[in-house]
Amino acid sequence: MRSFTLLVPWLLLAPALAATRADAAPPAAPARKAAAAASRVAIVEADADDALVREAATRLRAELGAAGFEVVSVPRAPGGDVRAGLERAAEEAGAFAAATIFRSRRGATADLWIVDRVTRKTVVRTVEVAGAAAPSVMAVRAVELLQASLLEASLLEADARPAGAADTGVAVPDDVRRWMAPARRRAGMAPRPQRAGMLAGIGVEAGIVALASAGGIGPAFGPALRLSYGGGAEGGGGWLPAGLAARLSFAGPTLAPALEGALGKVSVRQELALLEAVWALETGTSISPVLSAGVGGTHLFISGDPLPPLRNATGEVWSFAADVGAGAGVRVTERAALLLDAHLIVAEPGAVVTLGGERLGAAWRPTFAGFLGLLVQL
Repeated sequence: MRSFTLLVPWLLLAPALAATRADAAPPAAPARKAAAAASRVAIVEADADDALVREAATRLRAELGAAGFEVVSVPRAPGGDVRAGLERAAEEAGAFAAATIFRSRRGATADLWIVDRVTRKTVVRTVEVAGAAAPSVMAVRAVELLQASLLEASLLEADARPAGAADTGVAVPDDVRRWMAPARRRAGMAPRPQRAGMLAGIGVEAGIVALASAGGIGPAFGPALRLSYGGGAEGGGGWLPAGLAARLSFAGPTLAPALEGALGKVSVRQELALLEAVWALETGTSISPVLSAGVGGTHLFISGDPLPPLRNATGEVWSFAADVGAGAGVRVTERAALLLDAHLIVAEPGAVVTLGGERLGAAWRPTFAGFLGLLVQL
């Protein structure tokens, strides 16, 4: 009986004691609090009617999502400044960066805009949108652009900030720092070897030449062969500055329409050899302006076909020549380029073609030449 008497108060006090323990115990932390929330990127939607832009934006969201970021879509306000709109979207969404893609005025390209709040920079890149892979290319280029924009802050931020380094305003989030690790490693690597100049080392160029004289001979067309030896980052030409080359050019024989007169017609053949100094300006792109100047010799051969009773005759003139030229080269591979250049050539003595005392034409005072060829570096 005594045991029952003690049990009754215990049963009455148990709920109160349980409630007291429950109030004293701290609440269980949500599972998501165990790990830091993913950094956020805002995608500002533009050109909603453009299927290509929509697909590129979808792929960009997938690329950033796969990198572990939280991606939010924000509609773009009509009109207004693109940069200001991106900055506002990033701030309102609490994102460390914002991006948008839209067609440029030319239609064949698209503009990628990236603004990040870490470096407080806005960067823009224009990419081609031709082909089935265009959306994927646009998405990958946008990710690369974001990494390039963040690289400066990512390199500056270390356990101890260098003295005098500017405060970027917003710290680099941990997940962004991890995402940037491969880019930081690439930036810390030794720079790639400088690409050889377009005319560096030994080069062979084969193509065609067109000659047209102000004296009425031409246009004439024929083969052309050039041999060059130039300075550059790689290859030969160590005794020449980078971009400068010596070139030996041969052109001809060229054939032109026959010159006709009252007493018959005359066939004309021309050859040309030049030793030139050539300078190719490296622009960092696939196109390089090319300038040249040189001296050499020309040869003009004629064969007359007069009316009877005049007899057939031949003749030739050798002349000293000086020339200047300008054009451009377009790289097709690292060691091959297409060259197109125009030249003004003046020769002494000039050549005059006559038949029976009738003047039919003159050459080399001056003559205009155009070269088109494929240059291969050996």
